[in-house]
Amino acid sequence: MKLLAKSLRTRLISYFSLLSLATVSTVGCLTFLGARVVIKRLVFDRLRVSAQLKEQALNLWVENQKEATIAIAQLSTLREEIDALIQNDRAQPTNESNHPESSGLNSGLLQSIATERAYERVARSLTSALASRPELGEVYILDKVGGRVVFSTNKDQEGDYRLKDTYFQEGLQQTYVQPVYPSPINNRPTITVATPIVNPQDQVVAVMAVNLSLDQLERIVRESVSLGDSAASYLVDRYNSLVSSDRLGQTEYPRGLHSLGIDSALAGQTDGKLYPNYAGDPVIGYFLWLETLEVALLVETNQTEAFRPARYLAWGIFGIGTVSVLCVTGGVYWLSTQVVRPIVAIKDAAIQVAQGDLEQMAPVMTQDEVGILAQAFNQMTQRLQELYAGLEEKVLQLETAEKSLRQSLKDLEIEQARSEQLLLNTLPQSIAYRLKSGVRNIADSYDNVTVLFADLVMFTQLSERLPPQALVTLLNKIFSVFDQLSEQYNLEKIKTIGDAYMVVGGLPEPHPHHAQAIAAFALDILATVNQLDMQFDESLNIRIGIHSGSVVAGVIGIKKFTYDLWGDTVNLAARMESQGVAGRIQVTAETYELLREQFVFEERGTVEVKGKAPMKTYFLVGRQVNVD
Repeated sequence: MKLLAKSLRTRLISYFSLLSLATVSTVGCLTFLGARVVIKRLVFDRLRVSAQLKEQALNLWVENQKEATIAIAQLSTLREEIDALIQNDRAQPTNESNHPESSGLNSGLLQSIATERAYERVARSLTSALASRPELGEVYILDKVGGRVVFSTNKDQEGDYRLKDTYFQEGLQQTYVQPVYPSPINNRPTITVATPIVNPQDQVVAVMAVNLSLDQLERIVRESVSLGDSAASYLVDRYNSLVSSDRLGQTEYPRGLHSLGIDSALAGQTDGKLYPNYAGDPVIGYFLWLETLEVALLVETNQTEAFRPARYLAWGIFGIGTVSVLCVTGGVYWLSTQVVRPIVAIKDAAIQVAQGDLEQMAPVMTQDEVGILAQAFNQMTQRLQELYAGLEEKVLQLETAEKSLRQSLKDLEIEQARSEQLLLNTLPQSIAYRLKSGVRNIADSYDNVTVLFADLVMFTQLSERLPPQALVTLLNKIFSVFDQLSEQYNLEKIKTIGDAYMVVGGLPEPHPHHAQAIAAFALDILATVNQLDMQFDESLNIRIGIHSGSVVAGVIGIKKFTYDLWGDTVNLAARMESQGVAGRIQVTAETYELLREQFVFEERGTVEVKGKAPMKTYFLVGRQVNVD
């Protein structure tokens, strides 16, 4: 991949080779597919012709066996002896009152001798007739009365009755061929030809039945028609059994054979298709239904063998094409060298120029597009030389200007950070962001907040006694701790007025536990003042007032922004502080209801509040202690 990325010559050769191989492969594939279609059509035609020839041969064979059976049934010896042959079976016992016992015995003996003589003559005549007809298998004669077998080439069958067999019933009327059926004797596929036997008086007295040998039938079916080594032809009866004399080497005749061809032929269809045969091998097959024998004839050949010429043709084209591509690639390599050589020269010159050698020129080797490219490159190099002369001074000027600009931007960022920090120190963060985004009139209403006022007691007297520096240091120490606690409890410090501190919980972002946070804050700042009192050895004390309710909050001012609260809640919180007790935290009943489950209170009683009716107030003492 690195060689392809770096070498134009390699890319040209590779692209040509890939394109050529793709073309050869495509041609090979298309040739294979086209040849496959043609071969399939040719094979279908040959299979169809083969099947039709086999059908004709089978019909002719059946017709010949039918005529041979008729000829045997008309043998003079058989006609002359048929009455004597069957007479013994029909003889009834005689009446002893009409004939003496000796006379009856003589008559029966004579009749038995005549029957044996007729049996022997019939046997010799049939043996002689069957000697030249190997396709005729078992031959037997059935008495018209009862269908009893009076003669058979298989003596084990003599004496059986075939009254209900189809060939016997039909054979009494005319010559009849019973199509393939499973023999009741051995359950093998059987074809039987039956014809009536008449005596010299032209009376039908018996039926001759011949079971045809399947060897000749199978030879006709299996006869090759130049379809290849894998070609196969076979018959399947309506019971899905293979009609075969040798049973394909199996103990029993195969049964339950199924394939697309078999099932379609048994359904009466005639067609040729590609499908897996009953053994699962892919074949090209032609199938039809033989009405005469009531069997399906299938002629099949293996797809691999059938399409082998198409594969050979495709591989031949691919092989020849590949060799041709390799040969042509050598010529392409030489041509690409001639094409790439001036380009490589321009590349080398460009590398030198890129490394700083602006005096480098590209050789003009041709007058084509590559030569024009070399001339343009040289002109560009000359232009670069002219531009480079004054470029360094301009670069120095730009670098100086850039340094000055960066310093200005840095100073601006510092001032902007200071401004934002001052704004955040003055206003809540969310309010500050709203002011920065362009909102000028900020006024919000809050329904549930808690306001706290805290005032240092006797701080005025303390300020008269302490130096200014010490006083400010002490006050800053106290309020710094207050500020840290307000951040800890997520409270919003509103302002400080002298020695007074105002904080609120529940705004600017609503807080469901605003009252609890203010209460915890109040207890902590009370403890803080007590600790600082001992630390500074000063008389420090604090008075705290708390009330919960609704307020209006907003920003006022133009030059110096102030975030402040208004409303009755603010006034009541201020009254709770101003009318409170030093060292105690006084809360209204509204705040008490919000906190009484988590904190401990001490009821103060009713207090006269300026501008209000007497109010019941409480002192916040501490937190509830859970005792398990």
